Amino acid sequence: MGRIGETIKVISIKNGELYMVSGGRRYCIARTDGRVEIEEKQVQIARLGTLQKGIKRILASFIICGDIDFQKGFSFESVDAGKIFEIKASTGGERLEFAGLRFEDFDPLKNELVFEIPDLELIQKLLINR
Repeated sequence: MGRIGETIKVISIKNGELYMVSGGRRYCIARTDGRVEIEEKQVQIARLGTLQKGIKRILASFIICGDIDFQKGFSFESVDAGKIFEIKASTGGERLEFAGLRFEDFDPLKNELVFEIPDLELIQKLLINR
């Protein structure tokens, strides 16, 4: 499958708190700044061995970058794929909560953590209001 995409919007986030949800409890694991990137991607679907049909999708990622202040003893090497994360952060004057995030990628060279935002209503709100 081929992917073609473009970034629609980038929103700066300040004073973020990253929580991991495990066993019904929330643990604050880091404090940091970051950004939300909203992208429109066209995914080419293969039919009978050729790329024929394109489907547009809106995807959003919460990217934590820069100086990440991890809480005692936490490292992302020990995180399994089933963990769910939450982030509370400020965008301008509004405090938002990003719930149900899934860990997607870690780039040690850029010092970035990437989380997928599955909440389509929140993505629409961010597109309209910012």
